[in-house]
Order: sequence, then C-alpha cells, then structure tokens
Amino acid sequence: MLDALHGAELVSEIVVVEGPTRPLSEQFSDPVRLATAQGPEVLDTFYAAAEALPESERILCVTADLPLLTSEGIDDFIGSCLRLQAEVSYVTVAADEVERAMPGRGKTVSRLREGRFTGGGAACLSRRFILEHGPIIGRVFARRKNPLAMLQMFGWGFLARLALGRLSIADLEKRASERLGCTLRAVISEYPGLAFDVDDADDLELSRRYVGQLTDDKQS
Repeated sequence: MLDALHGAELVSEIVVVEGPTRPLSEQFSDPVRLATAQGPEVLDTFYAAAEALPESERILCVTADLPLLTSEGIDDFIGSCLRLQAEVSYVTVAADEVERAMPGRGKTVSRLREGRFTGGGAACLSRRFILEHGPIIGRVFARRKNPLAMLQMFGWGFLARLALGRLSIADLEKRASERLGCTLRAVISEYPGLAFDVDDADDLELSRRYVGQLTDDKQS
C-alpha cells in the first residue's frame, strides 16, 4: 500500500498514524514519517493526521488494509476530489467492478438508481473540517454498524428508500451533507483496489491470488 502512495503523483507527503499502544515503527523496512494518535478511535487518527500536516489544506485518509491499492487509483481519486472541492469526498466503486476483479469476495452493496455500489477505504477531508467538526465524524463512524443509531440519524423513511434502491447518489450526498454540516460528495471510482480491504485470512489469500494472476498476465 505504501508503494502505491509513494508512486502517486498527487500525494505530496505521507504520514502513517499509529495507535497509542500499537507502535508501527518496527514494521517498516523503509523510513516513514509516523504520528501517534492520542486514542483508539478513528477521530483520534484524523486529529493526528491534521496536526502532523499543518500546511495541508486537504488530507487524504486511507485505511491500512488495502493491499491492492494502486498509484493510478489514488491519483484518479485525488484528481476527482480536487475538481469537486468538497469538504468531504468519499470513494465508492461499482460493485460489478469489485466482483469482476475479485470473484467470490462478498462486500456490502448499496442499490441506488445509478446502479450497485460498495464503499471504499479512502476519503479526502479538509483540514478545517477535521479540526472544527471532528466530534461529528466520530459520532457518525461510531454509529455506522448500529441500525437503531442510523435510524435516529437518517430517519426510517430515508433508510427504507435506500433499502429499496429508490435513492440516487445525489440523494445520499444531500442527506449526508445535512447531517454532517458540510459539503459531502461521493466519488465513483473504477479502481477495485480502493474497495478491497482485508478483514480475515480468506481476504488475504484472495488478494495474493489476484496479485499472482496479475504477475502471470504481465509475464505472458
């Protein structure tokens, strides 16, 4: 993953955020710049990144479990974010692209008017939004797997329409922007590596097979 970030033309500086009780320095063979989060929550990670990059107006946040990430995918996503100029931009990938690249790997899929999509592991946030509205980010992230909490945040009618595939990308952007108090945009990417995260040993084995197939294709 770090190779992909190093190779991306639109990434100017890389900071790896480590947890307060899980140092990462010994896990890297090449020198990397580290920042330590003050707590275990995702908001602590965002704060640490913002503090480590005081001159950066926008910060790309990438989860550490994206083994198939590519420099091309990163540059494509960042380019879209720069054009949109939203305070929060979140990557999403067409589910068919992910299934075509990694068949058999189940992912949470949302049916929208434009098609079927799955969320990715990258977001671009303005530094100002992180520092001024951080608690909102923390609340949303903490509620993401709690159905009752999500109902309270977005409303039963809205989530019912989402489940039935009656919402558009614009509908989601508008409601999320209202709840977060910012401009949020979804960035549709054609790079499946942005949405393939490793949750267990099966995912790791699938990613190894995928990389092996790519290597074989290049050599043939």
